[in-house]
Amino acid sequence: MMLRNYNQELGNLLDALVKIHISDDKFFVGTLKGVSDSGDIIIENAKTEKGAVIPKVIIHSGVWRMITVEEEPFPMEALADRIAKIFPKGHVDYQSELSIISILNGKIKVKEKDGEIEVVGEGPSAERIQKISEQFVLDLKEGKSI
Repeated sequence: MMLRNYNQELGNLLDALVKIHISDDKFFVGTLKGVSDSGDIIIENAKTEKGAVIPKVIIHSGVWRMITVEEEPFPMEALADRIAKIFPKGHVDYQSELSIISILNGKIKVKEKDGEIEVVGEGPSAERIQKISEQFVLDLKEGKSI
């Protein structure tokens, strides 16, 4: 009975964004696509702890230590693309490693923290970016195409 509940719970994680812990400092984050009866797992679009992207990883049950469900990351790159529509080419820079959007050579910055967007800067351009960001978040919540 316990094994069935375990496998059922693991199966419920299919298509979820998960973090597969291999050791204290090694892990993969990706979409869980398969689980065998023996506990082998398949994840797609995996990222390593070093940021390397791997299209598909199959991990033997004896290798992984823990699985945690991760929240879907905020789509900062899509927000940067939307902001870039109102500024001349080259004035919007998405810095993926920091998850920051830099506008007008850093005069205005957009950051995400705990699901909230923070616009740092002043003036009409910063106010316009704030409105674009707020509309973007509303569109996400309503499930509109971003």
